[in-house]
Amino acid sequence: MQDITPNPNRRRFLLDSLAMAVSIPAFYYPVAALADTITPISSGNVRFLQRNDADYAKHRQIFNKRITNMPKFIAVCANEKGVQEAVAFAQTNKLPIAVKSGGHSFEGFSTNDGGLMLDLSGMNKPTYNKTSKRLTIQPGAKLGGVYEYLNQYGRLIPAGSCAGVGVAGLTLGGGYGFFARQRGLTCDSLQRVRMVDGQGKVHDSKDNAELLWACKGGGNGNFGIITELEFKTHPAPASFSSYRYKYKNLTPSSATQLAERWFELTKTLPNSAYSAWVLNGTHLTILLTDTSATPSAALKTILAKLKPGATEIMTPRKDAFLRGIQRYKGGTEPMYFKNVSAGYYSGFSDLKAMLPEICKKMAAAKVNTILQINTLGGAINDPALEATAAYPHRRFGYLGELQTYYDKASQTNTAEQTVREIQGVLTTGGIKAHYRNYPDAELPDWETAYYGKNYPRLQALKRQFDPHNLIRHPQSVKL
Repeated sequence: MQDITPNPNRRRFLLDSLAMAVSIPAFYYPVAALADTITPISSGNVRFLQRNDADYAKHRQIFNKRITNMPKFIAVCANEKGVQEAVAFAQTNKLPIAVKSGGHSFEGFSTNDGGLMLDLSGMNKPTYNKTSKRLTIQPGAKLGGVYEYLNQYGRLIPAGSCAGVGVAGLTLGGGYGFFARQRGLTCDSLQRVRMVDGQGKVHDSKDNAELLWACKGGGNGNFGIITELEFKTHPAPASFSSYRYKYKNLTPSSATQLAERWFELTKTLPNSAYSAWVLNGTHLTILLTDTSATPSAALKTILAKLKPGATEIMTPRKDAFLRGIQRYKGGTEPMYFKNVSAGYYSGFSDLKAMLPEICKKMAAAKVNTILQINTLGGAINDPALEATAAYPHRRFGYLGELQTYYDKASQTNTAEQTVREIQGVLTTGGIKAHYRNYPDAELPDWETAYYGKNYPRLQALKRQFDPHNLIRHPQSVKL
């Protein structure tokens, strides 16, 4: 809970390595000091930490160093019973709950100030059933480990590439990546969940179809704590091919022209392939990946038409499946950044008028600033899936992500202002739909932007599962 990143929900390409990552940022509801708080009692199911405990800092840390929230307590849960015990403690003491599995929430919605953080990172066991070909995982399982585990069986779940992303958060927000055009979103492979609600009760979606619907794109920190997920798996391809083109020292005009070319070419992208258009300041990288044994005629045409104007063309790589995706596993150590959804697009026309101005702002930015546009479409667009999931944005063919990275805490205001200005251009230009796994804490009308017409339906579930709004963050579903 996010993707990615995808974003692939969450999913980044950073500088020359183009390492895809699902990022994180946050603001939280401050909680008044609770003078009469009962001292929590740890058990074999959950260990409670306070700020003066030796392990507190390790469990408090999330991937984004920009986020400095300090929960009053951290509940390190070992199992579902531990989650229930932690929720009971929060109920008794009226503490808001934040839920951390992978810790990659873009805005740090996996932590809070003065409340209770549930750390599920130790609940990370995967189990594969050879007969049903289904994978059952706990919420702390991370994507890199899941890929490795399933690879021994020649299987996969469709997702992105960032190894440190929690699969639970990725799925609950949607989940896209290299394989989504062929296999659908990560959440489309979700078959069952178990959840502890805001009252400490356990629910299984086999008894509640509405719960499963909500957890397919609408369940991140909203009304319960997921303790188990079951996925159908898919055959893993034998190979993973990568192609990369670089274009340097671009003007806003030339960058816009390259965007138009890329959008036009990717209309014919095979479903076995994925592409990203990644503008970093004045330099552009276009990445394509493919899981077919040999490139199709359509893909060969696209590759040939990307060559004109390229200043560097990478020799194509063809790796074994696992090795290929591991090349894009991203960083594992916490870093400073402010990353947000840059919106969904139907095509180039949605960006044409505003892209030159965005390029100017990116070139002038005082921190490393990236606009990454990812291909969607394919199986994601299947109309039969529309009613099965809370994810509302299947009709769009592209998803943008605005990323800033920096080295020192003193640069935070600059990074946030850079994002604010570029996001403002997008909003003014009519971009209204956004990816929930790439949240922006300053986004207006986020309820509709993330959930579309499904928001009232999610509110009904919030009232059912968490009537006292115990599980919450600044953009959680409201009662």
